[in-house]
Amino acid sequence: MPRIILLGATGYTGSRVLANLAGKQADSGEIILVGRSADRLRAQARCAGLECDTVEADTSVPGALDRILREGDVLVTTVGPFVDLGREVARSAARAGAVYLDSTGEPPFVEWMFRNLGEAAESSGALLVPGFGYDYVPGNLAGWLAAVQAGERTSAIEVGYFMWSYDTVTGARSQPNLAAMMSTATSPGTRASLVKVLGTPSYAYRAAACDRFGLETERTADHLLHFSAAGKERPLITVGGSEHFGLPEVLPSLRSVDVGLGWFGSAAPAIHRMTRLAGPLTTNPIARRAAGMLAAHLPYRNSVPSIPIRITAVARARDRSGAVLAEAAVDGPDPYTLTADLLARGAAHFADGGDRPSGVHGPLTALTPNGLKTLAAECGLTTT
Repeated sequence: MPRIILLGATGYTGSRVLANLAGKQADSGEIILVGRSADRLRAQARCAGLECDTVEADTSVPGALDRILREGDVLVTTVGPFVDLGREVARSAARAGAVYLDSTGEPPFVEWMFRNLGEAAESSGALLVPGFGYDYVPGNLAGWLAAVQAGERTSAIEVGYFMWSYDTVTGARSQPNLAAMMSTATSPGTRASLVKVLGTPSYAYRAAACDRFGLETERTADHLLHFSAAGKERPLITVGGSEHFGLPEVLPSLRSVDVGLGWFGSAAPAIHRMTRLAGPLTTNPIARRAAGMLAAHLPYRNSVPSIPIRITAVARARDRSGAVLAEAAVDGPDPYTLTADLLARGAAHFADGGDRPSGVHGPLTALTPNGLKTLAAECGLTTT
């Protein structure tokens, strides 16, 4: 049976993946933890009640995983920022013929993987699936569900992501304000990645673009989308995602894909205007380094999520004239619970063997749409 290799077991999300794997150990086969400190890894495994091997390695070093990975292994990584620390890990998985799943929410890293590792993964038989968590499984699933409802006239998909604070007694939902989003609703890693993403170029899918993936470069927050959610019309800033790659794989008639982040409420239009004014800075290396330094020194940098949160991903399908044909939504638990469950269940699924594609793919192609729908339901994602 293929082994499951976990990177990031001592981090916030990685420790949750480890706990989930520990609960499924009888079904998951051999589990190996890899990181810089074997002592910390062993302590984390004991905390989770897991019996497993540990390997000490600096995974940012080129080739460090080559001596560890075998063909068919399932590699799960939550170690970010992925644009800084993830490339050598992904390269090793592609060379080894492994299955690779990660928790990235960084569009530049997703694009880099599709553009640079597809050929190597096809050659070795590897399957690489970036963003196999809250980013970007719910949006891929909601987009596919909307397209299925709309039928063959579907030409465009728009996806929106929301997070809600909710009352555990009444179930009432509200949108956290910006201060809560940058402190009690998200993890330090999420906040750091978000600041970096806002300061980097992004992309959108346009089938007519002169690009082999059909992408057009644009700024993060280049456009505003609007969705009705939780009883109110809400603005979202456009961002990159794996939906731009994953939805056209299974829906070849698509002409455009847009993804919006609805975390900012009434601040979204101001962020949109700010990025329009600061657009030239997003290609300036000095400004991007400054954004990276800011991300590393944010307020509340040690604050972990402490309020009840749920998530929703909404999608709508449009025809060529722009008319809305159908809408679909998926609702689920907080991003970190969802991500850990998706990664652990996904790893166990691929460790079971069976047919799978090779190359770099979105989650719909990796699991098939119905397979993804089933796995998502097991993780608490429900359609509404």
